[in-house]
Amino acid sequence: MPDDGLQTQTAGAVPDKKSGSNLTDWVDRNLTVVFNAPTVFFLLALVAFPVGIVVYTSFGDWQLITNQEAKSVGFDNYIKVWSDPRWNWSIFHTFYYALATVVGQLILGMATALLFNRSFAGKSFYRSIWMMPMIAMSTAISLVWILFFDNAYGMLNFALNAINVAPVEWTTSPEFAMPSLILVGIWHHTPFMTLILLAGLQSLPNDPFEAARIDGASRWQILWHITLPLMQGHIIVALILRSIFAVKEFDTILAITEGGPNYVTETMNMNIYFNAFEYGYMGEAAAKGVIFFGFILLIQIILVKLRKREWSH
Repeated sequence: MPDDGLQTQTAGAVPDKKSGSNLTDWVDRNLTVVFNAPTVFFLLALVAFPVGIVVYTSFGDWQLITNQEAKSVGFDNYIKVWSDPRWNWSIFHTFYYALATVVGQLILGMATALLFNRSFAGKSFYRSIWMMPMIAMSTAISLVWILFFDNAYGMLNFALNAINVAPVEWTTSPEFAMPSLILVGIWHHTPFMTLILLAGLQSLPNDPFEAARIDGASRWQILWHITLPLMQGHIIVALILRSIFAVKEFDTILAITEGGPNYVTETMNMNIYFNAFEYGYMGEAAAKGVIFFGFILLIQIILVKLRKREWSH
């Protein structure tokens, strides 16, 4: 009888060990799923759920003041937005701002990268000073530039007055509002462009440059025929990375011009912001947000394609 009891206890313990062993084996076979599950859940909660809410809202007529209970209108919001002149102009303003700032950042960033790639006294100090705008908050930078742009007491108009030039209404005139924002964008983000291009310059091989110098090539010829072709991949990646952030620029424009005067500096995301939180048209704003997201996604797809492309020199 004692033996039978011992056998009964042993037989009852075996399934528990087998169950634990099965769980351990399943974990060992699916380590990728186990370790990535928290990240996937976090991304779904943080990204997919809000995006789904926006897409769902874009198919409804929801006005926070007069129509608090949304009703489905299908694709009407997506069709109606294209008859809004402010929205159409905001698309133009967005890409005009992005193109102008990115081109300016590329030219100035390449010039400073070439400068910092050379050896001279105090290079580390000057490079640290040059990179400071990149780490400053956009809101703080905007407040500083508002002081520079002030019509009566700004430093820019003070400098113009010193050379007997009439003061300029930098942020309150339709002619100068967007160029003023472009100036701020170039000043703020050129260090980022410099950092990427400088890293690319320092990774280039020395043999082509030494061969060109032996052949008697000038610095301009070396830059045009060797440096720029070898830097083509780095330049394209820098351009597209900066383009994504330039298209999404919001806080600087809101702080300096608030989309004015007469909406000449209103970009797509600012138009969406005003529609949603100033006027309360949540359905229309959500539809515009989905369209804006499509533009950003298109740029990201181009980025991935170009990064995977093999460049020949």
